[in-house]
Order: sequence, then C-alpha cells, then structure tokens
Amino acid sequence: MKILVVDDEAIIRHLLTDVLKDDQHQVVAVENGKEAVDKVKDSNFDLILSDIHMPVLNGLEMIKKIRTLDKNITIVMMDSFPDLLSELAQEEGAITCIHKPFELKEIREILKKTQELKASKEEKVSI
Repeated sequence: MKILVVDDEAIIRHLLTDVLKDDQHQVVAVENGKEAVDKVKDSNFDLILSDIHMPVLNGLEMIKKIRTLDKNITIVMMDSFPDLLSELAQEEGAITCIHKPFELKEIREILKKTQELKASKEEKVSI
C-alpha cells in the first residue's frame, strides 16, 4: 500500500516511516498539510496518516484541499489532544482519529481494514 505520513514531529514521521516500510508499504513522509496537498497532486496514495495540529496548513484545512483532488483516499487523523478539530476532520471525511500516544497495533489494524476495503472495491469494479 502507498501511504502518506503527515506530521510536524520528526520522531512520529520517522517511527511511522520505519514501521510501515518494515511491513512492506511504500511510504512518503512530509511535515505539514501544504506539503501533503502537493504530494497528493503529484501521486496517488491509498492512505494518509496525518496529524491535526500542524503549522502552515493544519489537518482540517489539508483534508478540505485533498478532498477537492481525491474524494476516495482514506484519511486517518492523529491527535495528541482531541478537540473540535478532530470532530470536524471526521465530518470532512477522515475515517477516524487515533490519539497520541498510539500503539502500533492500532495503525496496523487500520491498514488491514483499509486494504480489505480497497480489495472489496476492486472486486466490485472488475465484476
């Protein structure tokens, strides 16, 4: 699966990148929402894992812009302190919000569900 990791904290970007690559995924990591939007313009992703509170373009603003480019991409938000932005992000199309600190098991479960959903959509298209 091709995954875009978006977080202004370098440690989170590096952790997720290392773990996801170890699990055989293609990973691109950026540090803010503007960079994420630029990446989505240039490439297709199966999943975006993004922080909500970031400089330049926060997660909510990022989702709104990405939805104009790709309505089907799966987006999962991550947040250290859930607030109104978390709820608004889900209203804009994020499938869930994982609370930091998270367990890698949570990330892997979401990846599995995303892969299953993608596989079922592809089956319907090929029928």
